[in-house]
Amino acid sequence: MGNKKMPKEPKAVGDILKDKKMTAAYMDYCKRRFCLNEFMFTQNKGNAESLWTRYMDQKKGKEPVNITSKTYKAAKELADQNNFADGGWKKIIETGKKEVISMLNKDVMGFTGSDEYKKYVAENGMGDPKKAAKLLGITDVKKLKEVMVNIAVDDKKTGEKLWKELMKKEKIIEDYKAISSSLKKASLV
Repeated sequence: MGNKKMPKEPKAVGDILKDKKMTAAYMDYCKRRFCLNEFMFTQNKGNAESLWTRYMDQKKGKEPVNITSKTYKAAKELADQNNFADGGWKKIIETGKKEVISMLNKDVMGFTGSDEYKKYVAENGMGDPKKAAKLLGITDVKKLKEVMVNIAVDDKKTGEKLWKELMKKEKIIEDYKAISSSLKKASLV
């Protein structure tokens, strides 16, 4: 079976989309952040009329997205004429999606610091906490798994806090730095 390779931390939405499981975690994150409509709009291959009525119509859209007023006006002009066959839609939709993607990209760091991302890493990019517990002589596998996830995503503050609790509970003397280095050497995080 071998060790799983840590997933590369995404820098943009495009990186997230390369991994189905990461995309699912990102969608959970977006749902919690009330921006799932923004993400779904960028992935929707629907026609001009359906994209207009669902996402682009800032006044009556079912799930309006953040597009610039310039893009909105261009779309509204054609929609008001009920002209959904116009060739201009392609560029308007493309521009709207680019605007939304650029906004979503600004928050990718929010995603990589989120619980949704940590859960994804724990399930997809980390060694077996049972193996790590054995290696370190720890009985509380669940707590160690939480520590490992935070080491894996470089959340030192949370990782250290959880490790201190575990140290006390398990009467361990190694500090967080030593433990995170041991786990990295064993390719468990």
